[in-house]
Amino acid sequence: MNSKTITYFKIAVVEISLWLIFVLQGANLDNVYFLFYLPLLFTACFIFVSPISREKLFNKYVGYFFSFLLSSVTLWKIAIDNKMTVNWSFVVESVLCVFGLTLFFERLFHIVIQFTFNSNITGKTNGISWNLSFSLIVLGWLIYLFPFLPGNIAGDANFQLTQFFGYAPMTNHHPYLSTLFEGGVFRIGQTIVNDNFGLFLYVFIQLLICATIYSFCISKVSKLGTGVSRKLAIIFSLFIGLAPYWSFASETLHKDGLFLAFFALYVTVLILITSKLLVKKASKINRKEFLILVLSGLLVCFWRNDGVYMVIPPLICLVFVEKRKYWKQFLITLTLILSIYIGFNRVLLPIMHVAPTEEREALSLPVQQTARYLKYYPNDISRSERKELAEAFTKPSQLGKIYNPSISDPVKSRLRGHVNAKTYLKLWLKMGLRHPLVYLNATFAGTNEYYVPWGKAPNFSWAGAMSNWSKPTFLHTHYYIPAYIRWNFTKLVNKVSDFPLINILFSFSMSFWLCLLMVLVLWNLYGFKYVIPFVPVFMNLLVCIASPVNGMTRYAGCVVFATFILITYYFLLLGMKKG
Repeated sequence: MNSKTITYFKIAVVEISLWLIFVLQGANLDNVYFLFYLPLLFTACFIFVSPISREKLFNKYVGYFFSFLLSSVTLWKIAIDNKMTVNWSFVVESVLCVFGLTLFFERLFHIVIQFTFNSNITGKTNGISWNLSFSLIVLGWLIYLFPFLPGNIAGDANFQLTQFFGYAPMTNHHPYLSTLFEGGVFRIGQTIVNDNFGLFLYVFIQLLICATIYSFCISKVSKLGTGVSRKLAIIFSLFIGLAPYWSFASETLHKDGLFLAFFALYVTVLILITSKLLVKKASKINRKEFLILVLSGLLVCFWRNDGVYMVIPPLICLVFVEKRKYWKQFLITLTLILSIYIGFNRVLLPIMHVAPTEEREALSLPVQQTARYLKYYPNDISRSERKELAEAFTKPSQLGKIYNPSISDPVKSRLRGHVNAKTYLKLWLKMGLRHPLVYLNATFAGTNEYYVPWGKAPNFSWAGAMSNWSKPTFLHTHYYIPAYIRWNFTKLVNKVSDFPLINILFSFSMSFWLCLLMVLVLWNLYGFKYVIPFVPVFMNLLVCIASPVNGMTRYAGCVVFATFILITYYFLLLGMKKG
């Protein structure tokens, strides 16, 4: 067959697969049938008839692999959400869908990458000053703060305040330093005026810290290489200031607002250091850069218990770049961060009688897989295995009934406090080998929203409230502005945020795929060492997969701002190729 015939064949297969996707979804589009499908069909035609560069921007086999992966998880989610029955009709339709979508996504990857290669984000005036970016962000956030004065409190923060003020035992379940910081600032304000001022003081200080970090990141990265257009940098600063994603997160008493900012800072520092060493070919990093790398890494570690898994891997990679040219500096950085982190958690906290994080927190994924096994194969368990389950769980026979695919807390709460993790994991492995598909389905059902990028993205507007969860009875905080104003404000913000072209900018699952595309290109053009700043993003994805809740903004939201910064870094490196 000639190339035109192959192209027409691909278009036909893709159009059939796109149509089947909506048929399988069960969407009733009869009243807008052609209005809905014709744009899709024209888009498919446009993608396949558009010329693409012959330059090899990424390995085509790798491109087909990830296109197949994206197609598979897309169809898998549709099947699970619609509780579809597997029969011959479904199998045939699924094969056709996956085949067509794989062709579609592979071609789409090429079009997107080629578009970025032909784009230019520089301008006559490059970059933005820190103080201008800071002012724009703070201005937007003050608009959000006014209807919610004196500030918002998340449910986890309620419990942290309860611990700080001595009404519950202090633990490291919520990172101890974040509890001390939240409670300490709140107490200062409370002592000066009252509870409301304590809340306001914390929220205002957090707002200033977050705005300082985000504006630092924007300013520094916007001046890399030939720099980013000043107009684009201003628009980005305004977006961070006006989008509910960062405004609500930064104006609510909880650990997540600061964690988002600390993660952004760490990724930015990695970008600055990588650019200096690999692009500018500097001989070493200076003392200031070393200190900010250590500080940002420690803040990520201390503001989320799993933050260490996002901090350490890129440092290990940096030890080995350029034939270990910089190994001393990065080995010292790695050793220093690990020593402080381990010393604090393993030595200092026990001395202060602060209980560590419960072991069950690391077992979210295994217990969900066990519960799903018991739901679908309750009789395929030996007597000895039932005994072992009873040693690990209270009332294990009920696990299948209380199993919720999206959240592990109901099942995890049944784990005994003295559970022997080693013994349980041996049983878990034995059961998984017997029915591996059950474990695979449990994993996908509990994690798919982190990497299937087609659903509507959540934002942090849920944080715009004084949560009643674990609300301390000894504290008396209240809003000054009437509830109907806050309700209408949130409603307006959510309506704007739900507009597709805006909503896609908040999607952490889309961010992961964008980062993957950038990594494929940069790795192919320059090698692995240039993609090290992306490592924390993918480590965060692995952490999310092991987390107790599917699609939680608090867990994955940190990658959204990081992705915007990494896009700038990507264009900087593409500029090297063009140059």
